[in-house]
Amino acid sequence: MSVGLSFGMLPIYSYSSFRFFEAHEKHMKRICSQDVLVMVFGGVLRFRENGVPVEVGEGEYYIQRRGILHEGVEESDMPKYYFIHFRGEFNSDANTLPLRGKADFSVLMPLFRQLDLCWHAGAPAVEKAAVFFQILSILRKNNDRTEKSAVVLKVISMVSRDLQKPFSLDAVAKACGYSKNHVINVFKRDTGKTPYAYVTDMKIDMAKQLLLNSESSLAQIAIESGFGDYINFYKAFVKAQGEPPLAWKKRTITEK
Repeated sequence: MSVGLSFGMLPIYSYSSFRFFEAHEKHMKRICSQDVLVMVFGGVLRFRENGVPVEVGEGEYYIQRRGILHEGVEESDMPKYYFIHFRGEFNSDANTLPLRGKADFSVLMPLFRQLDLCWHAGAPAVEKAAVFFQILSILRKNNDRTEKSAVVLKVISMVSRDLQKPFSLDAVAKACGYSKNHVINVFKRDTGKTPYAYVTDMKIDMAKQLLLNSESSLAQIAIESGFGDYINFYKAFVKAQGEPPLAWKKRTITEK
């Protein structure tokens, strides 16, 4: 199985923007320290990845992985695209987004504009991450039509819209057209976790991002990551990480 972007650990959003090439313009030469999701909605983007020619045409996306040399040897055909810098994990598990595939811009374009507005307005990290996760979910759905993606991605999509909203298994089951028990069984079969456990992990991942990249108080992080209050957040974090939030933050920063 080919390598793809793992959905087992939530990617961390960094930065995004629209990009329009001029005539005869080439891709820059770089080894990026972050991963880059490129979604082309016009023209053709050409570059070489460790010397191998790559073309990304209209209606396609491509993930440029960090630490790899990308350079524009040939001219691109005036591509128009939206790019997102992020940091993710990659493996060959079934629960991944392929490194390249098709993109439905009739659905994605409004999300690009929303994410762009969030960036320029200085919106909280949780709002930008929520839009980013919706984009990833749509790409995954378009490139994997299995029952697994229908159930797993429905959970991720519904939770990502508003992480602070209480998770409802009844709502997920209704949206998928299955019974609650079937949703639980399919989800656990494909992820190794129940929907509730998976959603809790999403909230923990968001809390980690906020701990490391914001000045929010622990009470505010508890709200923004969907735990509601500090006590619930503290208990869930200690259970998942084996240490309190501030101790985890201090250790993580020290180890970097």
